Amino acid sequence: MNHRDKIISTYAQQECKRIANKVISALQKMKDNLQSGEDTILKNIWDEICIQMQVGESFYWGAYLLTIRQIIDSKLFNIDHFIKQVIWIETKYGMEWSFDNEEEETILICDDDIIDHILYDYVLLVANDYTNKRIEKYHELFCFD
Repeated sequence: MNHRDKIISTYAQQECKRIANKVISALQKMKDNLQSGEDTILKNIWDEICIQMQVGESFYWGAYLLTIRQIIDSKLFNIDHFIKQVIWIETKYGMEWSFDNEEEETILICDDDIIDHILYDYVLLVANDYTNKRIEKYHELFCFD
């Protein structure tokens, strides 16, 4: 990887982390309609997502993924097209396209690829290791290893 590619990659990673942090913040603010019940020790949707990443997916996992995708999409709406290009080049499909089309001047991007990239490589990666007092208490009460 040359210096130019390293700079682009670093910039893309920073942007993905910035977007992921905004998504996580939005999920932490979502406190209504928790799937874990009204008497749950979990406080918000983010807590529930973290538990499911760490313990196992519930019946509602698809709804959680849809919610995260919608939030990421809303965050991408106001992002400059150039930044989207930089992020897309870092996705699996973007890397393949870039390799096959080195001479191409116009970069075609796919928002769904970007959404998946941020969802799986940033948001859910954080959720897998994230903890707080509520999550620790949930593990203590309901997870028997």
